[in-house]
Amino acid sequence: MTVKWMINTFAELSAENLYKVAYERIRTFVVAQDRVYQEIDETDPVAHHVMGFQDGRLVAYARIFTEQGHVTFGRVLTIPEVRGQGLGRQLMAQIEAEIGRDYPGLPISIEAQVDKRGFYEKFGYQAQGAVFNFHSTPHIRMDKQALNRLVG
Repeated sequence: MTVKWMINTFAELSAENLYKVAYERIRTFVVAQDRVYQEIDETDPVAHHVMGFQDGRLVAYARIFTEQGHVTFGRVLTIPEVRGQGLGRQLMAQIEAEIGRDYPGLPISIEAQVDKRGFYEKFGYQAQGAVFNFHSTPHIRMDKQALNRLVG
């Protein structure tokens, strides 16, 4: 099934898409992972929101933003119903294309859930430092060199 990709600033998000993003993020990071924390936060208004849709349903999502001299991304998810179909790889391609377009030259630093480390290593991210808890879940910092501006 084909995925339609959209990248919006917060101001560009429709009320319907904002609802879909909030619903899937809460379902994934709060309910399924049994974590209690402020899922919708102050980063959302300054982030670029990468969304993948199949037949109008949000199936993949991430947000991209800058902080302290680097670009980062997080809240990376594919919904359970489509996992194992390669959407994670497609989502990473969309994330890195957006970083190359809008944040060329900035190094990338993410805070990855420890059990996702192998996934990010496939894309050239390298673990740095010790494991730490973030919202009661083990995370590790992972870095990648800056991407060049993409032409096109």
